[in-house]
Amino acid sequence: MNTKELKRRVSFGFAGHGHKNVTILYKGKEYTCTSTNVCATDRINSDEPETHRRFMIGTLKQAYLALWNECKAKNNLK
Repeated sequence: MNTKELKRRVSFGFAGHGHKNVTILYKGKEYTCTSTNVCATDRINSDEPETHRRFMIGTLKQAYLALWNECKAKNNLK
């Protein structure tokens, strides 16, 4: 999947105390999980230009992919 597809299929919202509710669209169905992956969510929410993200680890695609893979694993999807 490319970044545009991941943006369309992965969403998240506040769940409290550093947790995020992550929702993915996988094979036409929605699956949810709770994540504490602050690095990924901060990277996605950052509005700094790409060249100024020295302190953030990974690309935007890697951040979305991390949440995607975590939610798939927690829902026992293959």
